[in-house]
Amino acid sequence: MAFGGNNSGPAAAPAPGPVDSVTRPASPSPSSTPPSEEPDTTEPEAPAATDKTPSASSSASALPEVDLTAPDGYTEALSATWGLAPVPCTQHEQQLVDLDDGTSRTEDEDNGAVQEPGGAELLHWPDTCNSLGDYKLRALANTRAGLLRADAPKSFDSCRAAAGTGFGALDLSQRIDREDRGFIEGAALCSVTDQGAVAMAVIEHIDGRSTDDVSVSGPLYVWAAAP
Repeated sequence: MAFGGNNSGPAAAPAPGPVDSVTRPASPSPSSTPPSEEPDTTEPEAPAATDKTPSASSSASALPEVDLTAPDGYTEALSATWGLAPVPCTQHEQQLVDLDDGTSRTEDEDNGAVQEPGGAELLHWPDTCNSLGDYKLRALANTRAGLLRADAPKSFDSCRAAAGTGFGALDLSQRIDREDRGFIEGAALCSVTDQGAVAMAVIEHIDGRSTDDVSVSGPLYVWAAAP
């Protein structure tokens, strides 16, 4: 009798152990749903990374791609800036732009005539003085300048070729005239300067409404003739 009592005691004790070990794995089965929720938390992070990519690419495409390769006989291209800045026509000033370095100066307006060219390639002057925009732009006489269209490659060879096409007076305040001539953002004014350099003045920004005196600005690349 004592032997049978001792067996029943130990046999009953191990029995709860396996039951506990079974019920513990069974409880993780509901916890299998949280793992399925973890991919949901990671999915919003993936679009966040892609949202940054378009903004970077759009800013990179603001300017046309420029090939700055210098051919034999010319130095590495120098970078500067250029611009056209109208003033009230009542000041009777005209602006002359030297594309060798992008510098500009003013002199008294004389109906588009120039007193002292001083090596400048472009003239920016008020044609009349009224309530509407009236500034014009042209290449100075005896200079080589022309417009390189926005869809043309921006390189030394294409710019030198465009410089021989000529650039007559353009009504900058007339948007239709500007667009018809190809004077738009992404295009460039090219010149073979009085110093023998090839200059490419890229039109990066045009500011002004359809009848305003607009301002123009952008980068300038100059391939100087090798000494």
